[in-house]
Amino acid sequence: MAEKVFGMHHIGITVPDIEEGIAFFKAIFGAIEVFRTGAFDVDESFMKNKLGASAHSRIRDLVFLRCGEGTSVELFEYEGEDKRVAPRRPSEIGGMHLCFEVDDVVASAERLRAQGVEMLDGPNLVEDGPLAGFNWINFRAPWGQILEIASFEKLGYENTSPHRLWRAMPKSAHA
Repeated sequence: MAEKVFGMHHIGITVPDIEEGIAFFKAIFGAIEVFRTGAFDVDESFMKNKLGASAHSRIRDLVFLRCGEGTSVELFEYEGEDKRVAPRRPSEIGGMHLCFEVDDVVASAERLRAQGVEMLDGPNLVEDGPLAGFNWINFRAPWGQILEIASFEKLGYENTSPHRLWRAMPKSAHA
């Protein structure tokens, strides 16, 4: 039998400038800086064999951010790599995005637009299928990473499956 999995602890993202990353997550999601490590004093073997990173790279700084009540975000800034390389598109192998659940995706999207965040088309409401009721929009972080915000009361799959995905406490439970 496998060991018990409690849930997702954090998602690590490499950013070109950690101060810019922290400021972005604070402004957009009200993130709280939990702790920072500063530079790591490690050798090439550590970078390559323990992290899977380029042996000649080094971690300049690492910070853990708390964004609401879900999974934490860990930001890394490395040196020794080309910082001009664009993040992978979601359609590429290794491409990804992060989705944050918000109270009201429409209001959040308007706030992000007013802050000058590059928004993709939407918000978009899914009307049928397992994601019915999911209202979402994607946008770009200053370094090009695709992020998503979403809001919903109930999803279509909940009518036919006993399993539930993580989500914020329903608004009615806060009262």
